[in-house]
Amino acid sequence: MLGRRAGTIGNVRGNAYIVAELTRLGLKPAGDAGGFLQRVPLTSYAVDSARSTLKEGSTSLAAFHDYYPYQDSFDAPPRPLDGAQVVYIGTAADSTAMPGREALKGKVVVFRSHPQATSLGAPDLRPEARLGLIAGIAFTDMDPIIESYSRYLRSPRLVLRDTASVPPGVTQPRLLFVPTASIPPLFGKPLDQLHPGDTAGVIHGDVLYAPTDLAAANVVGIIEGSDPRLRAEYVALGAHNDAIGIVQPVDHDSLRAYNAVVRPRGDNDPVSDPTPDQRTRIKTILDSLRKLRPARMDSIVNGADDDGSGSMGLLEIAEATMKSGPRPKRSLLFVWHTGEESGLQGSRWYSDHPTVPRDSIVTQLNIDMIARGGPNDEKLGGPGYLQAIGTRRLSTELGDLAESVNKEGKHGLVFDYTYDADGHPDNYYCRSDHYMYARYGIPIAFFSTGGHRDYHQVTDEAQYLDYDKFARVTSFVADLADHVANLPSRPVVDKPKPDPQAPCKQ
Repeated sequence: MLGRRAGTIGNVRGNAYIVAELTRLGLKPAGDAGGFLQRVPLTSYAVDSARSTLKEGSTSLAAFHDYYPYQDSFDAPPRPLDGAQVVYIGTAADSTAMPGREALKGKVVVFRSHPQATSLGAPDLRPEARLGLIAGIAFTDMDPIIESYSRYLRSPRLVLRDTASVPPGVTQPRLLFVPTASIPPLFGKPLDQLHPGDTAGVIHGDVLYAPTDLAAANVVGIIEGSDPRLRAEYVALGAHNDAIGIVQPVDHDSLRAYNAVVRPRGDNDPVSDPTPDQRTRIKTILDSLRKLRPARMDSIVNGADDDGSGSMGLLEIAEATMKSGPRPKRSLLFVWHTGEESGLQGSRWYSDHPTVPRDSIVTQLNIDMIARGGPNDEKLGGPGYLQAIGTRRLSTELGDLAESVNKEGKHGLVFDYTYDADGHPDNYYCRSDHYMYARYGIPIAFFSTGGHRDYHQVTDEAQYLDYDKFARVTSFVADLADHVANLPSRPVVDKPKPDPQAPCKQ
């Protein structure tokens, strides 16, 4: 299925398989127009290289060499760069020294970040802030981040088009990443010699994107509850139906050997040159693999664990429920979200446009990557290892219930709450579909067996999964869903509800 990237034919094929299974099992369609699919308005935006030309004076700037364009949202029109002067404003520590709001109006400002920054650390870009009237902002001194995310920055952006939420007349500044080597040609001197307020020339031209609407969809089905009074309430179960898709070909076994030594958490670890000792270890692993098979090129990020495991886990829960005895009192709402890998778009769309009343969803249980978690994957890994995230962030009752179901059901799972800690740098609470429900005050529980060397790699394939672990986690989630669906009252929300439109906070 070609990596099931949202909006591609492979994702459509994957959804068709899920729909066929739901039809076979007899679930109630809960998508658009009486079907299982809910259309999600995804659009792919790719830089139009033929029409994107930037010059500063006589200096031509090449996209993805001299600068890397990045646009997080395309709902509000971007401000034009043509005719904008380039101004250096320094670092976050230079905020008092940078020019004022009116002096920066219509300018392209160059902001010096930190090379190891985990976020942009950018100044406030809200309309009322000092940089609220700029034409664009160029982040520099971020060469390691640009290198690590080069492929991502070059790839088309998959964006949820929801222009109705943008007030008329609202525009947004252009965002650029600029390698440190591009600064001297612009300013005539290196970055370390610049001071806030230093100016370069005027930008001519602009960065233009070519949009393409995509055939993206969530898959939604319902198992109706048995209680006439409670069946109008829902326990939602979610996974994501998309994966990364197709990337540049690499030798599968060489990559896996390298990641085993240098990037044991896959894409969660940075790319770096191996040390001499690491090279020796990589060679030992690769030599053993070469005895089994010759080199083989691979370009498909299959996503067997991420999130083929969660997607198939939902199907197993649906089949077990349909074939078991009495159904739970509340209804079960199954949603396979699209676009998780490209920014949680499917879950955002569904939670903003639910096909059942939003307030009728009493809990959302999210499973993403549930078939690994061994000692070679996670530091605390083992047969019962399971990460539990967000289980008590809105409802203490839900978190306590998860613990008791695991114990009383003899599932033998050992919950790791490490990644649920406030402010954890890996930001897992904000990185999967559950948060789109949590932002509306719906209690959530996110379960995962964690990261591994094959995370977001072409090596995330079915032969590396732990099927005993997969079955154990799936059985536990089914048991928890059943318990929530049979509670006399919905789980009590005893924690503050977030602002649905505010950024997620780990």
